[in-house]
Amino acid sequence: MKRPCGSFLGSLTLFSLLVSGLAACGSDAPSPVTGAGGSSAGRPGVGGAPANSGGAQTSNGGVANAGSGNVGNANGGAGAPGSAGTGNAGAASAGASATGGAAGASAGGSGAGGGSVGGAGAPANAILSADFEADTVGMQPKGWHNFMAYNIDAMNPQANIQAIVDATRPHGGKNSLHVKSNASPAFLTLPLPANTKKLFVRGYFYMTRQLGQNPGANHETLFGIRKDKDHEIRFGEIKGVLGVNEVPSDNITPKMDQWGKGPLIAANKWVCIEGSFIGDQTQNEVHGWADGMEVISVTSGSQWQNGNEAANWLEGYWNEFMIGWQSFSSASNEIWIDDLVLATSRINCQ
Repeated sequence: MKRPCGSFLGSLTLFSLLVSGLAACGSDAPSPVTGAGGSSAGRPGVGGAPANSGGAQTSNGGVANAGSGNVGNANGGAGAPGSAGTGNAGAASAGASATGGAAGASAGGSGAGGGSVGGAGAPANAILSADFEADTVGMQPKGWHNFMAYNIDAMNPQANIQAIVDATRPHGGKNSLHVKSNASPAFLTLPLPANTKKLFVRGYFYMTRQLGQNPGANHETLFGIRKDKDHEIRFGEIKGVLGVNEVPSDNITPKMDQWGKGPLIAANKWVCIEGSFIGDQTQNEVHGWADGMEVISVTSGSQWQNGNEAANWLEGYWNEFMIGWQSFSSASNEIWIDDLVLATSRINCQ
């Protein structure tokens, strides 16, 4: 949120906004789970081994909490409006709007609203750069749809979940996106340009719950890509380790020997989180970084817990981007998100 932003471009038409583990996880159950085990009947117990094909729950063989310490905080932001960005990969476009990032809206035609490109250190190929400065406090930011409590375009905020703009904790400027949920999905969704096969995400996140090194946790989603609400690639935490979940197969990575371990993304501080979804090469990949340190790397079909994934495992998931919070461990989280950029090359932390 370091600098004001322009409006979506792409044929000079605003984007259309669409409405939107283990093998037995069934993570899309319509009601939140209250325990810290699997997502529905037949899921593993806390820290347990995989449920068998008949859905019977196995005993709770816990995973030791071994892993690395916090990722350091790089609380840097973009420069003043109009200045060139300082990212390490690819020069920023000196505040210029992107011309190639939004070559046509996805199915559904054009629509009103939209984020913006060109600011927050965004590269010239940015699809979105959102600093939420022009949005109304207490309201859902313009140009987004939502997926709240398993409903598309639901009331936002409602009860104990929300994804709205507020002015209580900006990374820069005066506003940020404020997400709250204790289990149910609280996501904003945004259509991706037609024929997208590669997406890089960069945002600044302040979370009240750490990600990683949480033995006994189940599935927690921070952002991802999706075909629809039943077909998602979820980036966040899997069985207490930073990882990825594919739905509807509910396959997960990393494997069990890494659960509850590995790097963590610390709570109660601003952290620059990046993700990449690479579907334009023979072997599809997903990567994640926290303050420039790689914390997730999915580069092989053999890395998955519930059987190998095909090389093109991201195929068919490129309709929408999603961001917010959902927990199948009933883990509450309060998140502030700022200076969010989507592009077709890595943005880097500023």
